[in-house]
Amino acid sequence: QNRSEAEEMKKVEEENLELKKKNENLQTRVEMFSPTGREEHYNTMVKDAKTFVNSAYVQQKEGYEERKERAKNIMSRDLLERYFPADTTYQEQVKTRISNDQYFIQELRPDQMTIDVIVKFQHELEYISTGNVDKSEIFALIKFKKEGDKWVAKEVQDVDADSHTLVN
Repeated sequence: QNRSEAEEMKKVEEENLELKKKNENLQTRVEMFSPTGREEHYNTMVKDAKTFVNSAYVQQKEGYEERKERAKNIMSRDLLERYFPADTTYQEQVKTRISNDQYFIQELRPDQMTIDVIVKFQHELEYISTGNVDKSEIFALIKFKKEGDKWVAKEVQDVDADSHTLVN
């Protein structure tokens, strides 16, 4: 009878442990996807997407190293090498700015490991030697992946761009 009670007790303890884990998981989901949790998650995604856009699409000699340092926290190694090559000559030839940026975040779900963000913005590329300015409206799709406790941009593609050149 003691053996039978010990086995029964072990089963109850295992069930209890399993229910505790399930409860913790549900509690995390509630916290993450309560209105406040969703809003914080949304704001984090907008902040990370802004950092990405301001690092990848803003080119100029001033502030290059600072943009590169910020980008290291949110870009994959491939994207970092793409937007911050070893040769910085290009940074001396152009100056770019972005404005009117708008962020569209994919629906947020519990336990999500990837998130797509579409960014719409005005992009101005000024050629320093000539003063010519190329203005574009860009739609970029940025694919973020969860790595540990942060989101990292793994891929980016310009969805549509409409540009025209202004000669000063």
